[in-house]
Amino acid sequence: MSLTYLLLIFLKLLTVGSDKWDCADYYWRDYHGVIPDDAIPAGKDTHGNTLYIGLAYIRGYELLPGTILPDEKVARTTAYAYVFNTKDNVKILCSPYPEAFEWISTESKDLHKYQNYNLIPGGSEVGENLHIGRVFRDNNVIIGKIFKHERTNRGIWFPLNNKPANSLSYQILNYNCSSANPKIDPRVKIE
Repeated sequence: MSLTYLLLIFLKLLTVGSDKWDCADYYWRDYHGVIPDDAIPAGKDTHGNTLYIGLAYIRGYELLPGTILPDEKVARTTAYAYVFNTKDNVKILCSPYPEAFEWISTESKDLHKYQNYNLIPGGSEVGENLHIGRVFRDNNVIIGKIFKHERTNRGIWFPLNNKPANSLSYQILNYNCSSANPKIDPRVKIE
């Protein structure tokens, strides 16, 4: 192993140990019906198909987290009293470190306990920042929105049977820096 290679690994490990967001390595890719190789899975549907985490911009409703349904090539999300299925203006969550993502089971009343975690931001609605969460209903995983400051919109809001639904128990998406394993791109020549 070359000295440069060891130095790169050492520098990456130092980064993981500092500020909580220094290690976060994820990004949102445009989604046009094709699932990228580095997309982060959200879970499975009733047929065992993998579903994914998306962000959809809905004009007049802002940027909302939703479930990407690869078979339908849409993102499903909620805003106010509506459910939206959209193919337009959709992003899909991707990362070279899928092992760093974890779903934390919690209750709405305990959300404040996770303020020092790397909870994944999930857009905004009515000027309020959102987190990404999921619930399990009818043998399906469903991505939903969790308002960062739960003053009036408590719990997770998600689409169920073409209507918005709410639950005070859910899982919230976190990026665990200590689980991200640094990888060296094999295309990069280190001398």
